[in-house]
Amino acid sequence: MLPYTGDYIEHIYNNKNNSKYYTFTPRPLIYGDMYKMDDELSNLLIEAYRNIGFLEGLFKYAPNKYAFRELMLLKECAYSLMIDYDSPTFQDVLVNRGSGKGNIARIINLELAYKAAVNRTISAPDLSKLCGIALHGNAVDKMVNVRDEQTFLLGIRTNLKAYTPTAPEAVLPALADISAYLYNNQDTDPLVQAALAHYQFEMIHPFERYNGIVGRIIVPMILYKTTKEALSLMCLSEYLYHNKNEYFDLLRSTQYSGGYIRWIKFFVMAVRDATKWYSELLRQYEHIIIEDMNRLSSNGIYSKSVIAVYQYLHKFPVTSIAIAAEQTGFSYNTISKIFCTLQDNRILFLNSENRRNRLFEYRRLIDTLL
Repeated sequence: MLPYTGDYIEHIYNNKNNSKYYTFTPRPLIYGDMYKMDDELSNLLIEAYRNIGFLEGLFKYAPNKYAFRELMLLKECAYSLMIDYDSPTFQDVLVNRGSGKGNIARIINLELAYKAAVNRTISAPDLSKLCGIALHGNAVDKMVNVRDEQTFLLGIRTNLKAYTPTAPEAVLPALADISAYLYNNQDTDPLVQAALAHYQFEMIHPFERYNGIVGRIIVPMILYKTTKEALSLMCLSEYLYHNKNEYFDLLRSTQYSGGYIRWIKFFVMAVRDATKWYSELLRQYEHIIIEDMNRLSSNGIYSKSVIAVYQYLHKFPVTSIAIAAEQTGFSYNTISKIFCTLQDNRILFLNSENRRNRLFEYRRLIDTLL
């Protein structure tokens, strides 16, 4: 059955034997009528917004929300890379960042791209800039232009009507359709808009690299006005990573399924479950910090330097003395003494696996975050 979620376009690549292949161009979103609301989707949306609202409320009053948000961005970047590439786990990233050892440039670049996305529009020029930041960082103002050659997944050209990304000449019009849909359509639910825009972008596959990663950056760009701070407190990519088979299967099969509804429901369910999970995670994170702060206070350990270093550990739960000294501005000896105090109070633990480069762990926080 031919899909009505898009069109297969025939291309001739060898005039001698009339060899051909097909590319897939998703149906323009501005045509509308992409899905029918049913009771299941309606209930999913209600539950998702209830969880978003609850997470928003927690953010409003959580005293350590900014440290938590920074860790969640780091986690989002780690999992987004893990979905598409062989890359370090979130735990590895924490260790590499805290030790100053190992290359986490890809994570840092991706963090910069997520932060830059807040002030960008969903348009071909801005998405090209975000892709450039994700790949190269802010060191150079380097755009990654949309591709001008046909991409064949796995390097295979076939004359079957199987998915092959949108032809180069159709990429810019297809991206312009996403922009027009998002900025001229105020009636569609934002979560549904985000689901459809993410799907369209992945099918268009406009860049040579990082399409999945840029496609996931699009989601908070669309939802920011609706969810405000809540989305920055969760890691949607962790959910997608742990449900990777279904995620990829729906991206591949939606063109054959006769509509977008299964994909939309999966996406809304992902937001619903992720916001619920991260609400509980934030509560546990704050509970651990309050308990340990009370322990330090009751033991008479409440100097400004100890509290400053302890607050640093909220964002760097794995660290070395040298990195902590560099980040906080205290001397190496001061950090060493404070770390001993925190060890005595069973807040900080020495990682025995790193004998040459001593690493210290705020183990209760790490166990919660992982």
